[in-house]
Amino acid sequence: MAGSGVLSKRERFGFAMLFAAAVGFGLAPSCAKLAYGAGAEPLTLVAARFGLCLFAIGLMIRIRRTSLTIQRGLFVGSLVMGCLLVWNAVGYLSAVKHISVSLAAALFYTFPVQVCVISAISGIESLSRRRAIALMLAFSGVLLSVGFGANIVDWRGVLLALGAGTGAAVSSVFFSRLANVGNSFALVFWAMLMASLVSSLLMICTAGPQLPTNEIGWLGFVVSMLGFSLALVTYYLAIPLVGAVRAALTANLEPVIAIIIAMAILHERPNVLQIFGIALILGGIFLARRGVPRAISQSGVQGS
Repeated sequence: MAGSGVLSKRERFGFAMLFAAAVGFGLAPSCAKLAYGAGAEPLTLVAARFGLCLFAIGLMIRIRRTSLTIQRGLFVGSLVMGCLLVWNAVGYLSAVKHISVSLAAALFYTFPVQVCVISAISGIESLSRRRAIALMLAFSGVLLSVGFGANIVDWRGVLLALGAGTGAAVSSVFFSRLANVGNSFALVFWAMLMASLVSSLLMICTAGPQLPTNEIGWLGFVVSMLGFSLALVTYYLAIPLVGAVRAALTANLEPVIAIIIAMAILHERPNVLQIFGIALILGGIFLARRGVPRAISQSGVQGS
């Protein structure tokens, strides 16, 4: 299609996958909080999430009869990505032990900005004025929607949250360089296998498995595990279809959905700044989607 504002069928499917992923990611925190309140431990939930991710992608590969054979370089790359995924989860969970959840989330969600910077530096995707404005709008909205403004309590939490965001940015760009429509399932499978092994080892070597002690906690544990796992698999499978930058921008829907779900499940109420933040996020995503040429959006596929 010649028009830069027209999405192909594959791109529309990719954005539908990204929206489903945003719903899953947005649902997970509120449900995880229910599980933690009933005695569950974060590393136990992380290990369970990655285990389910591995099962989900394995089932999809079996249904599609996709080969798991990939080039040696891609195999090593997928294992590196699996370690990055574990760092993203563990880094964020460790950060909230030292600083407020709002500040940790705001710092973590610098990853779309970091994706754009990394992509521009590496020559994968250009950084136009429109896209820079879109990124600034979306990131400003993230800061407002998660209640940014809390005092910094411990610099270790700040570094951990920023480091987790960097891990998310690097894994997004890295995967977009490795993956195409033909090998994305195999790459995600090997990455999830590594993430599952590493997270399980961390859980065993620390406090061991700690599970909820009541029905509400178990409900939160299972829903959080399902939502996160399916969202993670869907997100990385969508990257080759739309490109790393637009995928990261669309992921900014997660805090919007998380706030709405928290209102329903935890009876939280957004303030005026959060409502304004939601508007900025949606505006940034809309601006970015209209301003990214189709050829650039497919660079993740072509660059592999």
